[in-house]
Amino acid sequence: MTMSEANKFTQDILKVAREKADSIVHEAQADSQHASDEARTAISREADSIVRGARADADAVKRRQVSEARHRVKLREQQEKDKIVEDVLEEVKKQASKLVSDDTRYIPLLTHLIESGLRELGSESALVHLNKADLKRVSSSLEQSIRKNVAHVKVEWSKEPIEAIGGALISSLDGKIRIVNTLDQRFEALEPRLLIEAKASLFGE
Repeated sequence: MTMSEANKFTQDILKVAREKADSIVHEAQADSQHASDEARTAISREADSIVRGARADADAVKRRQVSEARHRVKLREQQEKDKIVEDVLEEVKKQASKLVSDDTRYIPLLTHLIESGLRELGSESALVHLNKADLKRVSSSLEQSIRKNVAHVKVEWSKEPIEAIGGALISSLDGKIRIVNTLDQRFEALEPRLLIEAKASLFGE
């Protein structure tokens, strides 16, 4: 091989090498660009997803906060309504206490509660229980009135006072049967109805 042929051979090899290198570099650059584009697209999608997620989370938080705020307002409103109704019931109890202190109104009521309890008990003998204040109200006229209206029952008066605003508890002598005709029991029985009527009157419910 002459020098010129050797140089040409060398040049051809270098040319092929450069072409191959250029091809590899070009492919690498293309691959790099493709990967870069894919990365940017993926990052963009991820960013959009994060933004959408953040917006959704923010909307969810906002909805939850609004819902909680409405719930708190509704709860406070209900608490205020309950407080007003409780005040009304408390006032009714106070009126009952005032009734007890007015003998002209209370003695006829007490007499009626005792007599109706005696009739309901349906026994020939009965024990009448009163609170401490009403035990002092027991008079001959009260006893005579009861004996006249419920003549078939022998009435005894318990010396042990009961805890009640007023009214009476009537029991058999052995205590096995009890008729509770206290004002407390009457009020307790009426309370659900009073609650309904108070809410209807105050709030239209």
